[in-house]
Amino acid sequence: MNALCSAFQAYLVTGNEKYLRAARNGYDFVRSTQSFATGGWGPNETFRPPGSGEMGESLTKTHASFETPCGAYGHFKITRYLLRVTGDSRYGDSMERVLYNTILGAKPLLEDGTSFYYSDYNNSASKFYHEDKWPCCSGTFPQITADYGISSYFRNPAGVYVNLYLPSRVTWMQNGVRTSLIQRTNYPDVPETSLAVKLDRTASFVVALRIPQWAGPRTAVAVNGTRISTDLKPGTFVPVERSWKDGDRVEISFDMPLQLEAIDPQHPNTVALLNGPLTLFAIGNLAAKMTRARLLAACQSARGSSDWVVKTKSGQITLKTFPAIRDEKYRLYHEVSA
Repeated sequence: MNALCSAFQAYLVTGNEKYLRAARNGYDFVRSTQSFATGGWGPNETFRPPGSGEMGESLTKTHASFETPCGAYGHFKITRYLLRVTGDSRYGDSMERVLYNTILGAKPLLEDGTSFYYSDYNNSASKFYHEDKWPCCSGTFPQITADYGISSYFRNPAGVYVNLYLPSRVTWMQNGVRTSLIQRTNYPDVPETSLAVKLDRTASFVVALRIPQWAGPRTAVAVNGTRISTDLKPGTFVPVERSWKDGDRVEISFDMPLQLEAIDPQHPNTVALLNGPLTLFAIGNLAAKMTRARLLAACQSARGSSDWVVKTKSGQITLKTFPAIRDEKYRLYHEVSA
């Protein structure tokens, strides 16, 4: 990922399209052939031959699945660069998946240099610290934390692009008017967000909202309580253009469907369960196999909860988001009947 970021810097300096193609194609290779359902990639810090099935085989062979702080930092950089130039919202989708399913669940850095290094996606997984003090991930952990802010919003002359849905405030000058957006949200545990507009005086500009590729048909956007009629096409930034005044409010309600994602084409029945951008991890002892239908019938324990439940013939299974896991044993992937 660092090499791809260097290619992108070469494109920005020289304007040579081959460097942009290298960065884009390299990212696509990692995302489509080397990545887990969390957005993390690996395992063991190596590439695996596409079509080999080695991603699926790694679930029983290693606990070093994704080098989390360093990998997330590199991932944020390359997706931010690509998003800035292309305006393609899929890079924001990818950034979001890495944010909520990897780095936000990392164990805290300790004063003596004890660091969280690997996310573990083994079939018998746990969160653990690296054996060495002050490894590379002890440095990139605070760097990726700073990146949450600079990756949340993007500017162009027409207005502002809202990329990440998290509690935040962005302020800029729009046509000579000091302008702010203040975002309040418990997303993604609660599938909605609210953006308040603060202005010195009325101004016309665009607020472009990232509608994730996974968004279902009930996703809706309202301005001051009135639903907008614009087609909300998943996998795009949807522009909301109007003459804004101080106190205007934009509200987004996301339809977050459940879906299953296979580890690789060679293991089509080894699947992870996702709710919108969130990967759900099963906790404790699990049945040897579950059906797709039962996994897709999972439900949230309560509105806003990070806990989910799946009912099986032998009882109830609890699932958690990665940040909610502490010292429990967990599993990312499940074997389902063909």
